[in-house]
Amino acid sequence: MKSCGLVIAMMLTVTGCGPSDQERNIAKVEARLKEHLKDPDSAKIVVTEIFPMFDGEVACGTVNAKNSFGGYTGEMSFILPMSENGTMWDPSIADSELLSSMLPDSCAFIKAYAQRPGMVGVPAGLEQLRAFSKEYIPFAEKSASEALQKQRRE
Repeated sequence: MKSCGLVIAMMLTVTGCGPSDQERNIAKVEARLKEHLKDPDSAKIVVTEIFPMFDGEVACGTVNAKNSFGGYTGEMSFILPMSENGTMWDPSIADSELLSSMLPDSCAFIKAYAQRPGMVGVPAGLEQLRAFSKEYIPFAEKSASEALQKQRRE
């Protein structure tokens, strides 16, 4: 009887040791980002958040990897949309400090938009994407203008 209880306890422990959904999502994000890097083995990726939007999720964070010259790029921001079925779009990875400074604000905008009623669990159809773009494009233009002004002052 004691050995039976021990076996059950061991089985429960082993089944609880697998990766969580969050860990699996982070691994998928890292793999997808590495597909777009010159030296994927050098990548230092930090996923800061993953949140639901439409029928999938959006991942945001930073990546620092070696470029064509063998030097590290520095921490560059990224945004990666993912669909419910696991398909991932191409990530937006900053290729300059200017863009890297803008992407965290874009991620915050997208997250706030996703928290509105009806923005989670619905397919990302043409109507939803048009409505999103209608608000995002003016935000992105303003963000770019402000970032350029700030860069000129520095």
